[in-house]
Amino acid sequence: MTQIVGTLKDSAGNGITGKLIVVLAGSLIDDSTNPDTIYLPQSYTFNVTAGALDITLPQSETSRITYNFQFFKTATDGSLIEPALINFNAMVPNVSPVQFASLTPTGITNDVMDTGALRTARIMATTPALAQSIGGPFPRGSYSPTTTYKFRDLVTYLNRTYISQDLNPITGVVPTNTTSWMNIPVEPNGSLILADGTPYGSTWDGSGKSASQDAVYDQMEDVKSSVALKANLISPIFSGDVIVPNQTLGDASTKAANTNFVAAALSDSNTTINTALALKAPLSSPTLTGTPIAPTAATSTNTTQIATTAYVKSNLTSYATLASPTFTGTPAVPTASVSNNTTQAASTAFVKNSTATFATTISSASIQGNNTNINTLSLTSSLGSSSYRFAFIKVKFSTVGFGKSNAIVTATLRDNAGTTIETSTGSISNTSYLDNNTIYLTKIYNSTFTGNYAFSLYVQVNAATTTDVYTLSNPTVEVLFFA
Repeated sequence: MTQIVGTLKDSAGNGITGKLIVVLAGSLIDDSTNPDTIYLPQSYTFNVTAGALDITLPQSETSRITYNFQFFKTATDGSLIEPALINFNAMVPNVSPVQFASLTPTGITNDVMDTGALRTARIMATTPALAQSIGGPFPRGSYSPTTTYKFRDLVTYLNRTYISQDLNPITGVVPTNTTSWMNIPVEPNGSLILADGTPYGSTWDGSGKSASQDAVYDQMEDVKSSVALKANLISPIFSGDVIVPNQTLGDASTKAANTNFVAAALSDSNTTINTALALKAPLSSPTLTGTPIAPTAATSTNTTQIATTAYVKSNLTSYATLASPTFTGTPAVPTASVSNNTTQAASTAFVKNSTATFATTISSASIQGNNTNINTLSLTSSLGSSSYRFAFIKVKFSTVGFGKSNAIVTATLRDNAGTTIETSTGSISNTSYLDNNTIYLTKIYNSTFTGNYAFSLYVQVNAATTTDVYTLSNPTVEVLFFA
């Protein structure tokens, strides 16, 4: 349903009371209801008081059916006063509310616009959805921020042409706004806007004009030619006379050096070197002054090395006299062989090599004896390949008796061939059945001793009775060999 409102006044501006009679020109079907509604061409009268008009009618615009509107002023008795003050046909639009004046034809009576055409014109002007489908484009000249532009208005801006694509009127929206405007590469009169024909120049800066393909091609060729003459940033290969800025003398960075810098650096270096060389002595026949210093060679050095005062002094003062020398520190002499028997000085190593010593304690050895028992202990010295001429032999053992009578102990030492070297006798007292008598056998023996040399110790205990048994323990044998 569409609400129609308005005010009806006479020529003096007074509200008119009367009746508005409305009747359809044909049947009107509303299929938005269920079941469909059919409005028939039966008239209906609305009361208008003091000119106030406020009625509701089904819209007929979509069905293209008109209404006939007649307004009559009424007398005091309510009767209609002829003729009708308003009598016209119009469609009720599909918008609500709507002004009754927008339905009423205007103008003088002999130049009345059809109500439908007037309605259409008003809708086109105010409804973007309809306006965008009818007419245009509309050239509007140069863009102005104070001008209101409608859909399909054309403007020029920064030497370019733009067309409004906003369905709503816009004001102050610059053409570069792609939401409201669309750029087209033509003048409003249809001609293409081109930039200066020069391939490239200052006139191109900020012009906004299109460049011709030919101009762009020429410029690209110039750029390619220029690039071909350039060196790579990485590992460039230069030719001709390469010129680089002159650097400050003393600069030690990765900057490129020109010949001027190198020449200045070499000159400065040569000056420094020559100054230093002037203070140097020549390699051949140098004449030294002051206090020359050289490394001090080892005392035993015998080469062409320069001898320092320290070297000379150590060689002149550190020798002993030939006659009755007095040595200090740790004198060293060559070590003679073991068989050497001359006046050569003997080193500690010679003395040690000339004496082979072994001392043997036969621990827990038990020598038990009576009148019929003889025990033997043997020991061997490994002399290697050296030969010795003297041997000092010492045998010691203690006697411990457990018998009840006195006893005699006899010990005999024999060499490697079984020959007796020495014999010694001792006695054991039965006073306490426990005694600590000691028996010694010593001998300086002159022979030839080489390799594994053995000595044998024979011990015999002679007791008063055969039932008394004595034990001798802890024998110790020491032998010293001399070259």
